[in-house]
Amino acid sequence: MIIDMHCHIVPEDFPGIPNLPVMQHLDDGNADMMIGGKKFRSFRDTAWDAAKRIEDLPNIGVDKQVVSPLPELLMYHLDSADGSKLASHLNETIGTVVREHPEHYYGLGSVPMQDVELAVSELSHVKELGLSGVEIRTNIEGQNLGDPKFRPFFREAARLDLAILVHANKPTFADRLSDAPDALGADAAIGFGIECGLAGASLIWGGVLAELPNLRICMSHGGGVLTQLLARSDNNYRNRKAIGELLPEAPMDYARLLYYDDLAWNVPNLRFLIDAMGAGQVGIGTDYTGASVRTISVDDEFEALGLSAQEREQVSHGSAERFLGVS
Repeated sequence: MIIDMHCHIVPEDFPGIPNLPVMQHLDDGNADMMIGGKKFRSFRDTAWDAAKRIEDLPNIGVDKQVVSPLPELLMYHLDSADGSKLASHLNETIGTVVREHPEHYYGLGSVPMQDVELAVSELSHVKELGLSGVEIRTNIEGQNLGDPKFRPFFREAARLDLAILVHANKPTFADRLSDAPDALGADAAIGFGIECGLAGASLIWGGVLAELPNLRICMSHGGGVLTQLLARSDNNYRNRKAIGELLPEAPMDYARLLYYDDLAWNVPNLRFLIDAMGAGQVGIGTDYTGASVRTISVDDEFEALGLSAQEREQVSHGSAERFLGVS
């Protein structure tokens, strides 16, 4: 059994609300997503057609998927009312997929993080729809996840036993990437790894995990640079008394409470992640939205990593099941 814990879904259509995306469906059955009147991206129909998507699962080497919204649809720049309507629509869409195909899908929804009170309220809707949790961005319009203003959201997710996928999007340092070639897509190719590291560090040093150690959070893209980023502050915690008094446990111990997908982009990086965090905290990801970004099959990856039978069980599905709370 292989569970893809990081993949995305796009609604076939959106409510007719200003500032929301528009899907322009094409004669070939695919569609262009328009945002602000401009083409954002083209999608195959497997981005929203759950039945056709099931037929594609063998092609990407997985048995079940944990579907979450396309990160671009986590639109925290919208006003609270529109953001709430969009989140509800995404949740209803994903809820339908899970309800109609429970043998193939788990679901993570969305909340309007630009309004914490509404985000807390939407979590109950997520729970009622049978979703396993929600996806949020690595920053909330430039604000850190460890900011105390977001603590009610994390507390409610923990109370409702909902999981959280933290996905990189909208790097806050785009000006530092301006000299990279446009064709590279530096926001993702460079920025996402840094965003994941900063978000994870904020959850740790901001005290979220110290207060809520049982809250299940997965960092996308292998947590980016988080493990390397924490090394110095972890060393300081263990060797400098004043810093050691800032948290009940060491930063790397909190990092080992987090889950990670295996999209670390090469085998040595992934080997380092597993050695640092444990195979029981790492699961499979494809970033699928009609196509997988993986460049190595799961079996070939496991062989290259030299995983034991027990580690293969953990990475292939055990970690995902524990993250979702279904093990």
